Amino acid sequence: MKNVRKDRRLSWRDLIPDRKTLGKIVAYVALLYALQIFVFVPFMTYVVESDFFSAPGTFSPIEGDAGEAAQIQCRRFFRQEMNTERVEFPLRDTKVWAMESGRFLVKASAVVTDDLELAHRINYTCYVKYRGGNLLEAASWKLKGLDWLAAE
Repeated sequence: MKNVRKDRRLSWRDLIPDRKTLGKIVAYVALLYALQIFVFVPFMTYVVESDFFSAPGTFSPIEGDAGEAAQIQCRRFFRQEMNTERVEFPLRDTKVWAMESGRFLVKASAVVTDDLELAHRINYTCYVKYRGGNLLEAASWKLKGLDWLAAE
């Protein structure tokens, strides 16, 4: 800063940097603005317009043969994962969504009976892919994900 006498009060002009420093600040702000306009905004536009965001109706509830087949296969996968035949599936709790490329998401619940004859309700979500062929054959389906949570 400028050499200021002690008996003089500071004014707003004392806070303004010299011309060289002020020029650097203006140049940096202009550079940041140019980067935003010509680099960041086009990149964000590219990402938003990509295939990931451009397919809005690919996740819809489904009923019918394909939905029932996905539900049956998810029950089979769940029963295998629980490693027991003592599993019941209430009919009213199942929701099936179809996604693109033959993929299905099934949200359902099951009642699993343990060795002490206690029944436990378990909510599960199953993600399966239909490979083609007969809808009811196990070989036509591939398990992509299975997750569950015991209801309290």
